[in-house]
Amino acid sequence: MGVRIWDDNFVDASTVTASYQSSEQSAFPATNVLNFARRSKSWRSNGYWDITSSNNGIVFRESVGVDLTASIAVAEYTDTSTFLAAIKTALDAAGASTYAVTTDSSTFKIIITSNGAGGGGVFQLMWTDANSTSYDVLGYDNGADDTGALTYTADNLRIHTSEWLTYDFGLPSNPKAFALIGERNSAIKISSGATINIQGNATNSWASPTDDVSITYYDDVMFSYSATGLWSTQHRFARIKIVDTSNPTGYVEVGAVYFGDVFDPTRGRAQYPFNGTYVDRSLTSFSEGGQTFTDIRPKAEIFTVRWLGLTIAEKESIDTLWDSVGIGKPFFVQFDPDAAFSSAGNKMLRYVKFETAPSYELVSPANFSCRMVFREEL
Repeated sequence: MGVRIWDDNFVDASTVTASYQSSEQSAFPATNVLNFARRSKSWRSNGYWDITSSNNGIVFRESVGVDLTASIAVAEYTDTSTFLAAIKTALDAAGASTYAVTTDSSTFKIIITSNGAGGGGVFQLMWTDANSTSYDVLGYDNGADDTGALTYTADNLRIHTSEWLTYDFGLPSNPKAFALIGERNSAIKISSGATINIQGNATNSWASPTDDVSITYYDDVMFSYSATGLWSTQHRFARIKIVDTSNPTGYVEVGAVYFGDVFDPTRGRAQYPFNGTYVDRSLTSFSEGGQTFTDIRPKAEIFTVRWLGLTIAEKESIDTLWDSVGIGKPFFVQFDPDAAFSSAGNKMLRYVKFETAPSYELVSPANFSCRMVFREEL
């Protein structure tokens, strides 16, 4: 049976040289994905907007037939509030009215409002004008202008231009495996329409990265694996780029990230039967009348794997893993990489801790067996 232990995370908090993020909410900083302790302690985006001279124009009118052009300041905005303020500043500077730029509290769509005090007392957004280059960034359709009101809500949801997490490995490396997860009992807060790429480059400059690999969307675990490495060559810097502009939650969220090597023995193999036990730590109490009351808690699994035929080098790799993680530090295990008994390679890729210390036995010279029990981490 094929089992791969993802045993050396290059972006572990104790080893990564530096990390950077597009945006973050203060209660959900990007360092949470480096904590490598609890997957529920997550990073949550706060709205990253890359505004250039190619997407910053708004043509509008305060008097019928008189075009004005607002130019949003070119910058990389790391939170939506600052970006909305920049739109207001641009409109206020170009016109005589006073403007408010907000988002809808339930749909998160951008709303632009004029007080109608300037010019002829009208407010028209001229999205059909070629100089209104910001229409898509803001979520407005350019098939028709917005006229006849003082407030206009965007046609489409936009929460960012993109989001990203960047890691400095410290030295050129080519990881064999990548994984991105959220909480155990809910879908990752990245929508199915998102585009996710893992990029590699020699420097922290991403206009044209050397390697750019598209990641297949799954709502539970997103991953990539290659025995020869994820990229064409070694890179010092890695970046996860997420374009999920219409995410209805208003943000993207990540629980844990893996870029690293894989323990995949060539002689020693995990053996059937493979044992799994469902775990539900919900607490149920009974009233005097016999009714039940349950405190619902998250579900998980416990897995037992037996290895046979391990070489000396393979057994010593297990020694190194145990020395690194003990029973307190989580890591990834891919229990069925070839989808022999599951529907896809991601289904049995789990974030685990050792439930107990692994045990081994010397069966014959240079021939070891080993037993491991893993508890899925929440």
